[in-house]
Amino acid sequence: MPLPPMPPPTLVNLESTLGCNLECVMCGSHHAGVTKKRAIMAPELRETVERDVLPGAIDLSLTVAGEPFMTPRLGDFVGLAERSGLHLQLNTNATLIRDGALLRRILKAASVIKISVDGARAETYESIRVGSRFGLVIGNIEALVAARADLPRAERPRLAICMVLMRRNVLELVEMVELAHRLGVDRLEVAHLTVLVPEMEAESLVHHPALADTHLAAARARADALGLRLALPPQMDGTALPVAPGARLRLAAQELAQLSGKRLGRLGRTVLAKARAARWSLAAGGQVPCHFLQGGVFITLGGDVAPCPMPGRPIVGNLHETPWSELWNGPVLTAMREGFLRGEPFACCQHCSQNPHQYKPGDPQTARPRGYGLLAERWG
Repeated sequence: MPLPPMPPPTLVNLESTLGCNLECVMCGSHHAGVTKKRAIMAPELRETVERDVLPGAIDLSLTVAGEPFMTPRLGDFVGLAERSGLHLQLNTNATLIRDGALLRRILKAASVIKISVDGARAETYESIRVGSRFGLVIGNIEALVAARADLPRAERPRLAICMVLMRRNVLELVEMVELAHRLGVDRLEVAHLTVLVPEMEAESLVHHPALADTHLAAARARADALGLRLALPPQMDGTALPVAPGARLRLAAQELAQLSGKRLGRLGRTVLAKARAARWSLAAGGQVPCHFLQGGVFITLGGDVAPCPMPGRPIVGNLHETPWSELWNGPVLTAMREGFLRGEPFACCQHCSQNPHQYKPGDPQTARPRGYGLLAERWG
């Protein structure tokens, strides 16, 4: 029996630019050389996305391989969210943040702004995010927190720090918890390193499982004590570290105190989207655990459509050649969903961090994804 049509995606990842001003040691797009490009999504394609893809969405995330604040005419992309009533998401290295009218627009349109910081000490951070300066980034985060505080409560987005965990910074994980708490951001999000090039092999914690698990547990304990929301990856065997019951209650109380009309509106739309997804799962006879295949899509600045921005994923088609209506419930994405329902996910999905049923950080196939070392295939 054919699958029922999947409801429209709730998250649209839009590659607004490939350009980046840093040369991060773990970044596949840097190693592939594409961050030196200054390409931008053409206005005609942006209009197609706004007309055909965004209706039904909740969140609009800008860029994946590049730095969003390097996007020429960034305000035009912010306008997509403003006109469509979507919640903007940005991942930034925070080196180019400047207070002004555009930043205020971004803050008002955003549900979350995520800042990449991979070390609690200047030497460690600058050895990973090559070309950046630790003091500059910390100062810009402090300014961003202050600018958010100037907004009415109803317009304030969440602020998060993101960290890629590897051998050279794992000893600073507890310090990162303390730094995030001191800076006044809402959340620290940690992800294990994905080895995309042989040069990063020695940094993978797949070689140091006991060390990784020790510091993950210590970070969880410190975050619980401070009342900081901490998103940790699983331990190396795939088991999660739960939040302590007392800390969970304190975090819930903080969440209630920070509720605003903006967050309530997004929550309401999210609940409705989850109800639609549950109805789809019931009709399909099973669940698709990957939130991208269930409700996300990635569109490159050239119009290629993919299920997600993860390494090794297929290209579904191109919006210059095929209507969106024929892609979202087309043969490729349908086959990927059917693979999960049969218990036979595509090779690119089997060990992916977005597949919670099979994600084990200590598994070498997880640390080295399909397409390892073949970056031109991913970003060429």
